[in-house]
Amino acid sequence: MSRETRPEFDLEHHPFFWMTQAIAARDAVLAGELKVHGLRVPEWRVLAALYARKRLSMRELADLSSIDRTTLSRTVDRMQESDWVTRLADSRDLRVRRLSLSASGERLFARIWPTMERLNRAAVEGLPPGSVPMLAWTLGRMKDNLEREAPEKQDAA
Repeated sequence: MSRETRPEFDLEHHPFFWMTQAIAARDAVLAGELKVHGLRVPEWRVLAALYARKRLSMRELADLSSIDRTTLSRTVDRMQESDWVTRLADSRDLRVRRLSLSASGERLFARIWPTMERLNRAAVEGLPPGSVPMLAWTLGRMKDNLEREAPEKQDAA
Protein backbone atom coordinates (compact mmCIF):
# COMPACT_ATOMS: atom_id res chain seq x y z
CA MET A 1 0.00 0.00 0.00
CA SER A 2 1.53 3.31 -1.08
CA ARG A 3 1.30 6.42 1.00
CA GLU A 4 0.35 9.57 -0.81
CA THR A 5 1.80 12.72 0.59
CA ARG A 6 -0.82 15.13 1.70
CA PRO A 7 -0.48 18.59 0.11
CA GLU A 8 0.26 21.37 2.54
CA PHE A 9 -2.65 23.78 2.83
CA ASP A 10 -3.21 26.48 5.43
CA LEU A 11 -6.76 27.78 5.07
CA GLU A 12 -6.04 30.98 7.00
CA HIS A 13 -3.30 31.93 4.52
CA HIS A 14 -5.49 31.32 1.46
CA PRO A 15 -6.68 34.69 0.05
CA PHE A 16 -9.87 33.28 -1.48
CA PHE A 17 -10.91 31.95 1.91
CA TRP A 18 -10.78 35.47 3.34
CA MET A 19 -12.48 36.99 0.29
CA THR A 20 -15.45 34.65 0.64
CA GLN A 21 -15.53 35.19 4.41
CA ALA A 22 -15.56 38.99 3.96
CA ILE A 23 -18.28 38.85 1.28
CA ALA A 24 -20.41 36.48 3.38
CA ALA A 25 -20.08 38.75 6.44
CA ARG A 26 -20.95 41.82 4.37
CA ASP A 27 -23.91 40.11 2.69
CA ALA A 28 -25.29 38.95 6.05
CA VAL A 29 -25.32 42.53 7.37
CA LEU A 30 -26.42 43.93 4.02
CA ALA A 31 -29.40 41.57 3.72
CA GLY A 32 -30.89 42.97 6.91
CA GLU A 33 -30.27 46.57 5.86
CA LEU A 34 -31.78 46.03 2.41
CA LYS A 35 -34.87 44.21 3.67
CA VAL A 36 -36.22 47.52 4.99
CA HIS A 37 -36.21 48.78 1.39
CA GLY A 38 -37.73 45.59 -0.05
CA LEU A 39 -34.45 44.60 -1.71
CA ARG A 40 -32.19 41.56 -1.69
CA VAL A 41 -28.43 41.52 -2.22
CA PRO A 42 -28.60 40.60 -5.96
CA GLU A 43 -31.02 43.49 -6.53
CA TRP A 44 -28.59 45.84 -4.79
CA ARG A 45 -25.82 44.67 -7.14
CA VAL A 46 -28.04 45.44 -10.14
CA LEU A 47 -29.04 48.81 -8.69
CA ALA A 48 -25.40 49.76 -8.02
CA ALA A 49 -24.15 48.62 -11.44
CA LEU A 50 -26.89 50.50 -13.29
CA TYR A 51 -26.40 53.59 -11.15
CA ALA A 52 -22.67 53.60 -11.91
CA ARG A 53 -22.84 52.75 -15.63
CA LYS A 54 -26.26 54.21 -16.59
CA ARG A 55 -27.19 51.76 -19.40
CA LEU A 56 -26.11 48.14 -19.67
CA SER A 57 -26.98 45.07 -21.70
CA MET A 58 -27.87 41.92 -19.76
CA ARG A 59 -24.45 40.50 -20.63
CA GLU A 60 -22.65 43.60 -19.34
CA LEU A 61 -24.80 43.60 -16.22
CA ALA A 62 -24.13 39.89 -15.61
CA ASP A 63 -20.38 40.53 -15.85
CA LEU A 64 -20.46 43.55 -13.52
CA SER A 65 -22.81 42.08 -10.94
CA SER A 66 -21.39 38.53 -10.95
CA ILE A 67 -24.93 37.16 -11.10
CA ASP A 68 -25.62 34.16 -13.34
CA ARG A 69 -27.87 34.90 -16.32
CA THR A 70 -30.92 32.94 -15.10
CA THR A 71 -30.95 34.56 -11.66
CA LEU A 72 -30.21 37.95 -13.21
CA SER A 73 -33.12 37.66 -15.62
CA ARG A 74 -35.55 36.93 -12.76
CA THR A 75 -34.00 39.69 -10.65
CA VAL A 76 -34.36 42.26 -13.43
CA ASP A 77 -37.96 41.14 -14.07
CA ARG A 78 -38.81 41.71 -10.38
CA MET A 79 -37.07 45.07 -10.43
CA GLN A 80 -38.95 46.11 -13.56
CA GLU A 81 -42.26 45.08 -11.94
CA SER A 82 -41.31 47.28 -8.97
CA ASP A 83 -40.58 50.14 -11.41
CA TRP A 84 -36.91 50.37 -10.43
CA VAL A 85 -35.53 49.32 -13.82
CA THR A 86 -36.55 50.03 -17.40
CA ARG A 87 -35.65 48.19 -20.59
CA LEU A 88 -34.67 50.39 -23.52
CA ALA A 89 -33.83 49.71 -27.15
CA ASP A 90 -30.15 49.99 -28.05
CA SER A 91 -29.61 52.83 -30.52
CA ARG A 92 -26.99 50.83 -32.46
CA ASP A 93 -28.53 47.34 -32.38
CA LEU A 94 -32.31 46.96 -32.11
CA ARG A 95 -31.92 43.30 -31.09
CA VAL A 96 -30.22 44.39 -27.86
CA ARG A 97 -32.18 45.72 -24.91
CA ARG A 98 -30.39 48.07 -22.53
CA LEU A 99 -31.27 48.28 -18.87
CA SER A 100 -31.40 51.53 -16.99
CA LEU A 101 -32.62 52.73 -13.61
CA SER A 102 -36.01 54.39 -13.63
CA ALA A 103 -36.55 57.60 -11.65
CA SER A 104 -37.80 55.52 -8.71
CA GLY A 105 -34.72 53.27 -9.02
CA GLU A 106 -32.50 56.36 -8.83
CA ARG A 107 -34.37 57.53 -5.72
CA LEU A 108 -34.07 54.08 -4.16
CA PHE A 109 -30.31 54.11 -4.74
CA ALA A 110 -30.08 57.56 -3.12
CA ARG A 111 -31.96 56.29 -0.04
CA ILE A 112 -29.76 53.18 0.31
CA TRP A 113 -26.37 54.74 -0.48
CA PRO A 114 -25.77 56.29 2.99
CA THR A 115 -26.20 52.82 4.51
CA MET A 116 -23.75 51.36 1.99
CA GLU A 117 -21.21 54.09 2.73
CA ARG A 118 -21.50 53.31 6.45
CA LEU A 119 -21.02 49.57 5.84
CA ASN A 120 -18.08 50.23 3.51
CA ARG A 121 -16.41 52.44 6.15
CA ALA A 122 -17.00 49.79 8.81
CA ALA A 123 -15.48 47.11 6.58
CA VAL A 124 -12.19 48.97 6.13
CA GLU A 125 -11.95 50.47 9.62
CA GLY A 126 -8.47 50.07 11.07
CA LEU A 127 -6.74 49.33 7.77
CA PRO A 128 -3.47 51.18 7.17
CA PRO A 129 -3.61 54.38 5.08
CA GLY A 130 -3.46 53.64 1.36
CA SER A 131 -4.41 49.99 1.77
CA VAL A 132 -7.94 50.31 0.34
CA PRO A 133 -6.80 51.53 -3.11
CA MET A 134 -4.05 48.88 -3.04
CA LEU A 135 -6.60 46.20 -2.13
CA ALA A 136 -8.87 47.30 -5.01
CA TRP A 137 -5.91 47.22 -7.41
CA THR A 138 -4.81 43.80 -6.14
CA LEU A 139 -8.28 42.29 -6.50
CA GLY A 140 -8.62 43.76 -10.00
CA ARG A 141 -5.28 42.27 -10.97
CA MET A 142 -6.26 38.88 -9.56
CA LYS A 143 -9.51 38.98 -11.54
CA ASP A 144 -7.63 39.84 -14.75
CA ASN A 145 -5.14 37.03 -14.13
CA LEU A 146 -7.92 34.50 -13.61
CA GLU A 147 -9.90 35.69 -16.63
CA ARG A 148 -6.86 34.89 -18.77
CA GLU A 149 -7.04 31.34 -17.41
CA ALA A 150 -10.77 30.86 -18.12
CA PRO A 151 -11.20 28.84 -21.35
CA GLU A 152 -14.79 30.02 -21.97
CA LYS A 153 -13.71 33.66 -21.84
CA GLN A 154 -10.90 32.94 -24.30
CA ASP A 155 -13.25 31.11 -26.68
CA ALA A 156 -15.82 33.93 -26.57
CA ALA A 157 -13.26 36.62 -27.45
